[in-house]
Amino acid sequence: MENNNTDRSDILRKALEEIRRLKKKIEDHQETLFEPIAVIGMACRFPKGASTPAKFWKALQSQEDLIGPVPEKRAEYALGGAWEESPFLKEAGYLEEDIEAFDHRLFRFSPREAERTDPQQRLFLKVCWEALENAGYAPDSLRGSKTGVYAGVMLMEYMQQLASERKLTAQFEPYDVSGNGFSFMSGRASYFFGFQGPGITTDTACSSSLVSIDQACKGLWMGDCNMALAGGVNLLLFQESTALFSSLNILSPDCRSKSFDAEANGTVRGEGCGIVVLKKLSDAEKDGDHIHAVIKASGINQGGLSSGPTVPHGPSQEILLKEVWKKAGISETGPDYIEAHGTGTEIGDPIEMNSIIHLLPKERQSPVYVGTVKSNLGHLEAAAGVAGFIKTVLALEHKKIPGNLHFNTPSAHINWSESCIEIPRNTLEWQPSQRPRTAAISSFGLSGTNAHIVLEAYETTAHSQEKAAYTSRKWPFRFSARSQSCIRDQWIAFVSFLKENEDLNMDELSYSQNVSRADFKEKQVIWAAGKEEAIHILETALADESDSIPVDGLWRNSHDIPEAISSEGKNAQEISFSDTIANPDLEQRVFAGWIQGNAINWKSYYRGSGLQKINVPNYQFREKVFGLKTT
Repeated sequence: MENNNTDRSDILRKALEEIRRLKKKIEDHQETLFEPIAVIGMACRFPKGASTPAKFWKALQSQEDLIGPVPEKRAEYALGGAWEESPFLKEAGYLEEDIEAFDHRLFRFSPREAERTDPQQRLFLKVCWEALENAGYAPDSLRGSKTGVYAGVMLMEYMQQLASERKLTAQFEPYDVSGNGFSFMSGRASYFFGFQGPGITTDTACSSSLVSIDQACKGLWMGDCNMALAGGVNLLLFQESTALFSSLNILSPDCRSKSFDAEANGTVRGEGCGIVVLKKLSDAEKDGDHIHAVIKASGINQGGLSSGPTVPHGPSQEILLKEVWKKAGISETGPDYIEAHGTGTEIGDPIEMNSIIHLLPKERQSPVYVGTVKSNLGHLEAAAGVAGFIKTVLALEHKKIPGNLHFNTPSAHINWSESCIEIPRNTLEWQPSQRPRTAAISSFGLSGTNAHIVLEAYETTAHSQEKAAYTSRKWPFRFSARSQSCIRDQWIAFVSFLKENEDLNMDELSYSQNVSRADFKEKQVIWAAGKEEAIHILETALADESDSIPVDGLWRNSHDIPEAISSEGKNAQEISFSDTIANPDLEQRVFAGWIQGNAINWKSYYRGSGLQKINVPNYQFREKVFGLKTT
């Protein structure tokens, strides 16, 4: 009996020791498991021509008002009768482009399928393509990869219009399912690009896209995916939804979001799409990705039993911010900047702002700036969170805080006297401090789901790869498209880009162009030592409408490759960029091999080069208009 007790005690002791060991192991690995998430790419289509992150940033720092009247084409869908003079329908944040335009051949749609597919799904696909290019990944290079797609969407106006049509025609189309079901928003993108990570579509109303970014972070942390595309889309297809929202008394009759102001009287609707590309920080650094900023922590919760199902709940917002700030390690001071939900409603703004004020230390010396992108482009609903997220990443990267529009007289319902909050009326320099710049983004759903994310500026480490000092050489720029006319579209966009941008480094420009381009039937390369030479080559080629006259520095096909470039020596697929530093002529073999049909892994080719991804023009879609037939 005594031996049994001794054995039992020994077993319990060993079990407790093992539990302590495992607990310590978990604690030691917590920091590794929940390491920062790198933002390595971004793309957007926002109102009034803010169709790239660069154009969006230009509009933000110059404090442009992106609200405008209903586009002429969409005026035919306007509500008549009693709604004809409604102030809520006069203006909104509309895209400049034709939202029914789509490159159906590129995305492998039949004309009929494109017509029956929600323009929101079509736009989401286009912006995913552009986000991958922005991140430095050719959109056709990730088939079979563990890449996730996390999409936010909330309106099904197109599906409702198709349902109305079916009642008249009694015809059922299979494309109405795949083209309009919310699950196909992420599913179609995963299918088209060949991703094998999670494909998840989220509808939490106005917080959908920021919730999607939070879910993408969790997918990366849990190993569900190695890279993720996350964001949301929202289009104002028909005015019935605006009329419906006006019944909730949340829309401004002035069609402006006067967030935090005494005259705030509601929000204004907007449309657009934003996508960010995410990776674990260690993976992004290992892969040599350009890192715009890092996500330190994220979280979501629900308002629960508030005073109404559509009324924001301050205590829940406060709990969420407190938890996320603690995870990010900023609970003592708070962030330097907060991109607020900030709808501009008389109830919502004071609830949100007073919750923030309650959390911030009153003794903080430097101000906490608060703003909202809704003052520029309206409330993008399912895409609102990602719009604020991209704005904040750009602010961190450019070290500036954009001014907030329509803020003149502080709201009397906000407890300003006990806060360290400032609303910037003009764009400010983001002054450095002893710690990296930090920012937080909030997005609160109409149905109560709240999301909050903390970002931090990315500081390059001392051991990062140094770029080699290159001798004078010709730099290659590869172009590929479905046809020669599509190639010419790429040339036109590239020439325009070169003329608009000063101080371009040819090495980084070449690298950025080459890693981000998908392969198509038509493959061409230009060789230029400088910007002016590149412009001259392309303008000479564009002047030849026959596309047949030889142009020095342009390889249109195998016949243009100099005979001196032989197949002897290293196989083109075995050459790396580092091999070309001492012998630049080797690079010609690589690009000759590519034109002749070799599959080149461009990320591997440039690995270790130290070159940084910079902005280059996106692929130029060849679009046709696909819309519902009106009678």
